[in-house]
Parts: sequence; C-alpha cells; structure tokens
Amino acid sequence: MVVDPLSKPDLAAALPRAIEDYRASWQPVDSELYDLCRRRPSQRAFADVYTKVAMIGRVYAAGVSRTVRVDGDPETAVARGLMEQADLLDKTLHALAGAQLDRALAAQVIELHARVVRGLRQHTGGTWQQSFVSKYLHFHCDLVPVYDSRAEASIGRFVSWPAVYGVRDSIGRPVDWLTKYYNFVTAFITLYESAATVASVHATVKEIDYLLWQAA
Repeated sequence: MVVDPLSKPDLAAALPRAIEDYRASWQPVDSELYDLCRRRPSQRAFADVYTKVAMIGRVYAAGVSRTVRVDGDPETAVARGLMEQADLLDKTLHALAGAQLDRALAAQVIELHARVVRGLRQHTGGTWQQSFVSKYLHFHCDLVPVYDSRAEASIGRFVSWPAVYGVRDSIGRPVDWLTKYYNFVTAFITLYESAATVASVHATVKEIDYLLWQAA
C-alpha cells in the first residue's frame, strides 16, 4: 500500500491534538487495563491470566473469540497457552521494565512477540494472534507497540520509508520474528524517533498508537 506521507509540520500539529484528545477520552480506559496488569501480574494463575485475556481482548476488540478455532472457550485456550509461556513472559517483561524505547529494545520486543504468538498457535487452532499478543504485552509493558489493522493502515502516512529501511538495517533481524509485526515496529520506531524531534511534546507509545488509530 502506497500512501502519501504527512510532512513534518503536519505531524507536529497532529500529534499534540491526538495527545490532547487521548487524555480527554480513552486514557482512563487504558489506565484501568494498566492497573489490572499491575494488580494481577501473574502469568501462572489461571484466574489472573484469564481475566487479563478477557478484559484486554474485549476492550480492544482483538477478536479472540472470533478468530481462535478451538472446541470450548477461546479465551480459556489462549489463557492456558500464555500460562505455558510464563517463564518466557516473566523473564523478558522483567528485563524490559524501566527501560527506554529504542532500537535495541525494539528488537527484544519483536522477538518476544514472535515467540509468544508462535507458542500460542497450538492453543488457537493454528491461528496467528499477532494483534492480541501485542495488546496483551503492551499492558504489561507500555513500551510495546500495539499492532492492529488500523495502526498498520495509517502508519505509512507519518513515516519516510527510506528512514524505516535505515532502522531495519540497524536493528537487523531478531532471532525469532514475524514479518508483519517486524515491519510495523520498525516503522513505529521511526515515527517515535521523529515525534521526539518534530513535536513539542514527549509522546508515549500509547499516545502515538492513538494518533494512528485516529488517522485510520
């Protein structure tokens, strides 16, 4: 898909507006989900994991119940699959805590996302839950870019593709990666870096996500 990118002045104007709108509307909803993951951090207790799968998946319309092809409750299947990866989730999320979003961290996020998505396939009827996993990880670590069809469709309006290719060259290919999320995150990092220099405000990952949601 080829979309004419916005100029830097457009980003400088659009991002502050999106941040203002986000803080006045959707931010309290996200705050509840961040708080849920802080209160229920376990990746091992079914009650905790199932609650997070159901709440995050439904609030963010991640399509778990619609796309997971299993007998029984799809959210239960996904929760069980995440619990089987508790060691990976605990270790990597702990390593990401308190870090700054940069290209090195982006490579870690891409690899974690791919490993979790692949690990879930045996529990989801072979479906790729790339959007849901990005959302689940994000509310445990707010540096994880949120991926869905809206964000994917709009990010090309805000980035220079030669700059994205430069980010990809510097990151390389993580040991484990999925093409769609890799392509999205490398574009997202390009936008995140551009926003820091173009806009007059510091934008969080979620605020940039909201900008992309608005623009779709």
